[in-house]
Amino acid sequence: MNEVKYRRSLNKQQIRTLHLLYWYRFCTSRQLARSFDKTNPKAIQNKLQILEVQGLIGKRYDKSYKLAGRSAEYFITPKGARALEKANPNSTNTWATKSLYKNKTVSDDFLKHCIAVTETAQRLRDIYGDSKKLHLLPKSYMAQLDYYPSWTPDLHIEIPGKGETSAKHYFVDIWDGTKPFFVSVRKTRNYVNFKDSGDWQENEPYPVILAICDDERTQKKLKRQMQRILDEAWDDELVFATTTRQRLETATRPADKIWVKVDTDNGAEKTTLRELIFQSGSGDS
Repeated sequence: MNEVKYRRSLNKQQIRTLHLLYWYRFCTSRQLARSFDKTNPKAIQNKLQILEVQGLIGKRYDKSYKLAGRSAEYFITPKGARALEKANPNSTNTWATKSLYKNKTVSDDFLKHCIAVTETAQRLRDIYGDSKKLHLLPKSYMAQLDYYPSWTPDLHIEIPGKGETSAKHYFVDIWDGTKPFFVSVRKTRNYVNFKDSGDWQENEPYPVILAICDDERTQKKLKRQMQRILDEAWDDELVFATTTRQRLETATRPADKIWVKVDTDNGAEKTTLRELIFQSGSGDS
């Protein structure tokens, strides 16, 4: 596809599309359509093609995708990042922009994980509310801030407080089989070390650690490891909880008890997202 010289100013939809691709790295047309409340990806295909012709976005697609029934994955180019910054100043950061140069060469597992993170972010919004009720921060945003762990979560959920009540924080990781199991255990331990370091935001409760597992088998394995970590940590403010991708996909409202709180007594208490905060002892009464 021949690239044409970019002339017109970006419209709101184009800016939003570039913004999503900038922070989440890769999205399918279905995911991008959903962000505009469109049920059919074809509704935005022409818009994506315009951005692609202008060299502001690219896509990963080859013959194997069609055989596997796999959708093309779109990404923003460095040129697109410059256009986004020009149209919406201070909407980018150096760390995220540098990472864009790897988009054409990242591994298939990395790409699939980015798609899974985007899908999870959209499901969380569907269940727990829009941007007014739920702030979702992706890894590319967190990496620029020193009060996050260097081994950054996939997502940070922040539910703003009301009045004198504190905001509620959650670190979310999606364990989708694209990394070895031992990585999930090490990252869980790293959250304990980070809490001990005292680098988390002052006067903010330490986030609940959430793990979204590919299946129940992985969930049970990770739960056992989390129990061991809690046994060693001796910290009542640490809260771990797990769920599966299937449970997340079938949930429809905040009151759905899709999370399993991990405790040292080998229990399997199902609970809601909000209740996890109060169980940690860091919520407001």
